[in-house]
Amino acid sequence: MDSSEIIDPNNLQPDIVAYAIVGLAVLLILFINRRHIIVRFREWRLRDCLNRIGCEQMRDLVCPDGLDGHYSIDRLALTRDAILLISYKRYVGNIYCAEEISEWAQVIGQQSFKFENPLFELENQLTALKLVTGNINLHGFLFFSHSATFPKGHPDSVLQPDTIPARFLGIQADTVNADVRLAWERLKTLPSDAPTSNRIGVKT
Repeated sequence: MDSSEIIDPNNLQPDIVAYAIVGLAVLLILFINRRHIIVRFREWRLRDCLNRIGCEQMRDLVCPDGLDGHYSIDRLALTRDAILLISYKRYVGNIYCAEEISEWAQVIGQQSFKFENPLFELENQLTALKLVTGNINLHGFLFFSHSATFPKGHPDSVLQPDTIPARFLGIQADTVNADVRLAWERLKTLPSDAPTSNRIGVKT
């Protein structure tokens, strides 16, 4: 055996120490930032769930309301026979809600917060969209992350990552109905931003 092929343990020791130091440093950084990493990972998973709805999507559109105002539309998704309006709600904790009540409640620990029933705004946005799309199927949904729970149940128009209907996923673009595609193309002409001061919301 060639003496050059013999591994000298003394020569390896500095390398092993260096690798160990780097490994410990990486583990320490991961431990210190573990909460931030977990949050980022959950956000990525949530975006992935949302992005898989429909075969195409549009974000942050400005839709006229027919009364010299407008609504800011969070997300639209194109499906085979309908266009979906999806409004992402960043609420956590226990949510107590019902379709017709004026206010919903958010409970975090011992604290309770009231907020206006977001279905009212969702319905107004759907009405505004119909001015552009005409008489095609439009459906609105509120999307909550896993960080929100509904101890008393929720309306059918509330979605979470695990409750997205299968019919909204895995859609091929060439299977979209012609009238829905035409309405979708009209929506593409809407602007994608507007001054915040002009945004309105009317309770129904």
